Amino acid sequence: MFSLKSYNTYHIESFAKHVYFPQSLDEIIEIYKRHTKVIILGNGSNIILTQSMYDDVAFIVIKDQFKKITHVSDGVYAEAGVLLKELSLYAYDHSLSGVETFFDVPASIGGAMIMNTGAYGDEIYDHVRYVDVLDRESFTQQRIDKANIDYGYRYSMFKTRPVIILGACFDLSAKPQIEIKDKMDNILSQRQAKLPPEPSAGSVFKRPNYHITVGEMVEKIGLKGFQIGGAQISPKHGGVIINTGNATGQQILQLVEHIKQEVLMHYQVQLELEQILV
Repeated sequence: MFSLKSYNTYHIESFAKHVYFPQSLDEIIEIYKRHTKVIILGNGSNIILTQSMYDDVAFIVIKDQFKKITHVSDGVYAEAGVLLKELSLYAYDHSLSGVETFFDVPASIGGAMIMNTGAYGDEIYDHVRYVDVLDRESFTQQRIDKANIDYGYRYSMFKTRPVIILGACFDLSAKPQIEIKDKMDNILSQRQAKLPPEPSAGSVFKRPNYHITVGEMVEKIGLKGFQIGGAQISPKHGGVIINTGNATGQQILQLVEHIKQEVLMHYQVQLELEQILV
């Protein structure tokens, strides 16, 4: 059995019988042909591993093997395993602006395309030209222009379509490095001031249609610091659950449900989970 602890940002200790690190597209296709249930892991930054053991699931880790960033005729192209931080630094090195907002977001390109990752009022699809995917049914590659992609708040059509994200092209604009760096430094300081250093997967819930945030609701109810097993509502940010050392996926789920019930009771607001259950 293979530990998935290093492949999810909650650092949940979960084990899987089948874990692959394919080096090519052909290897990915072969894995899909051999297994009926396959889950793709990028940086594991927006998922909750709900089981302690996965016997019948094959995990494909798309990370270090698919990390090329290149200049192309219509922008900057990043493969699915590239982290947003790496893309931001590449853009900075080339005096290109557009993705510095995502400098400290711990997501890969693949995950960002699926979730339409956002930060500080900016969304990743604001800067996308096209996305390359592999159709899991026909095993054909497709290039989908942004105009043909359905996306919204923490959503894209790739959440439900049978495809694997291969990479994306970004439309960036020239800007002096000092201006780019100032924005990156500002974002980093804001994030460090708000978010806990302990293992987490960032915001647990989508932003509700309400005049205060989830974190503020949780704080006003008095839930900050509330804990179930090793899972704790961060004492620093009420919208984040942290792993204090030995949290299980089930303990995180129990805490999620407790927050939902308390917020519903106090505010009549139905929270929607942003993180993906595996």
